[in-house]
Amino acid sequence: MSSSRIQPSLTKSESDLVDQVAELTHAKRTEVIKNALAVYHWFVRQALTGARVIARKPTGEEVSLETPELTSLEGRGNKLSPEELGLLARKLATTKDAYEAARLRERITRGFYGI
Repeated sequence: MSSSRIQPSLTKSESDLVDQVAELTHAKRTEVIKNALAVYHWFVRQALTGARVIARKPTGEEVSLETPELTSLEGRGNKLSPEELGLLARKLATTKDAYEAARLRERITRGFYGI
């Protein structure tokens, strides 16, 4: 029985990115993929154990990702008051920028549900 390796199926852009990282770090492609899988495994483990993970959006805004178990333990800590929600709603009503409107809608939703 021969030892075969399982290769991840990568798109052209993903494969190009792996090549770029391998070149920058002077590592083999397989090492780059193994490191990426290790990071993914860490992220999943953190999410499953109730940890809080901070993610950065392409805009630079940081978002806290949490499991439902952790959120319920924290209680109302993340809920916005009616006054805070009203202030955000007034800002939303007056903004002309589509990006800012989307950001405000997200903050209102997260603040209303406490997530």
